[in-house]
Amino acid sequence: MKIDKQPTVGDDIDSRCLKCKDVTNHTIVALVGDQVARVQCNVCKGTHNFRPVKIEKKPTVRRQSAGRTVAGKNGLTSRVMKAEAHFRELIGGRDPLAAVSYAMTANFKDGDLVDHPVFGLGIITRKVPPNKIEVTFKEGSKVLICAPAEHK
Repeated sequence: MKIDKQPTVGDDIDSRCLKCKDVTNHTIVALVGDQVARVQCNVCKGTHNFRPVKIEKKPTVRRQSAGRTVAGKNGLTSRVMKAEAHFRELIGGRDPLAAVSYAMTANFKDGDLVDHPVFGLGIITRKVPPNKIEVTFKEGSKVLICAPAEHK
């Protein structure tokens, strides 16, 4: 049988101590109403605000329903899977070897295949005047800098 006793000044209580970087035994120094306000660490003798001990939660395990999957077999999120499907649709049957290497100083037009050194193969979906292009990659769309459009 556990009896919950009101804390009083001078009682011992466990608290998180920032100096000790651990949960240690403390002595109650001050109360506000019936709540512990300040404590003194019995290890380092530091006085600080009361920091209650945090109860560690177990990580939750998500169940997947039989008919519906949130992620593919390799752990991809549905957002990434949708982006990949959209990318494959845009690329169609085009030859990746025909892609132009991306450079900030190059000029591009809609529909060009671009080979970016970090993001990989992409397709230009629109130009953003005066000097940007939106490129759709396997992971999603990015806005990149390019040379300003030449006026004729």
